[in-house]
Amino acid sequence: MQWVGMFPGQGSQEIGMGDELLEKYSNLLKNTFEESLGWSLESIINSDDPELIKKTNIAQPYIFSISYCYGIETINNLGNPAALIGHSLGEYTALCLSGYLDFKDALKVIAVRGEEMQKAVENSNTTMAAVLTNDLNTTIEEINKLNNQGIQIWISNYNDPSQIVISSYIDDINYLKSNPKAIGAKRVIPLEVAGAFHTEIVSPAKKPLHDVLNEIDIYEGKIPVYMNVDAKKVDISSIKENLVNQIDNSVLFSQQIQNLNEDIDPDLWCHIGPGNVTAGMVRKSISYKDLKVINSLESSN
Repeated sequence: MQWVGMFPGQGSQEIGMGDELLEKYSNLLKNTFEESLGWSLESIINSDDPELIKKTNIAQPYIFSISYCYGIETINNLGNPAALIGHSLGEYTALCLSGYLDFKDALKVIAVRGEEMQKAVENSNTTMAAVLTNDLNTTIEEINKLNNQGIQIWISNYNDPSQIVISSYIDDINYLKSNPKAIGAKRVIPLEVAGAFHTEIVSPAKKPLHDVLNEIDIYEGKIPVYMNVDAKKVDISSIKENLVNQIDNSVLFSQQIQNLNEDIDPDLWCHIGPGNVTAGMVRKSISYKDLKVINSLESSN
């Protein structure tokens, strides 16, 4: 059976997620995690503070680690996938499970990534919103018209044929929420995020990320990974450059799905990690495909 693994990014976190993994993967989630980052993931998992897990510097290592462990479980049960993809942060999970990145190195990079992204958006007065539309081309045209008028709107994510994620200043997002027809959309739904990720607002995070990536080794992966910045199968020589450019470029997830479908024609698509967001993107892109959501030990069987 040909199957594809997909990993979520920030925003999929939930209170207590992954608590069932603490005992089975104690070496990774307790020992290696704390040695690498200097703080306890177990204490975060056991916290009931929803604001804590919204912080970029905490949410990103947390989501990555939990998704990675569920990925191990899935591969143990289904065998190696035909390919892996990840949505933004989830790209690190895909690369790590493939073998391009070491788990400890990936944690080190993600920690810097989260800290610098948080720092870049602080006091930027920006946010993000999901845009639901029946005509994506028209919506993109209307966004371009607003940009030409000096109203800055970035397209951060191309999720599926009916949804993109935009970033802008809070007042402009609030206006579009009340007036979605201004960009030819059905709905504009503000997201609970710290700021405008995958835009020039977070470009200052690229240099620190570049520096920390240069401190780690990249290995030859065993499973193909398709990358966010160009939706193409990665080459080992371009991994670091792609990860740096991912910071302020659009996530081309919808195109990744299409390219994978054309190249591999997998029998099964598996969302692996908290939530189920990537499964929904596949359903709207290629609805005839079989889907599986793996966000617990029970569902990984």
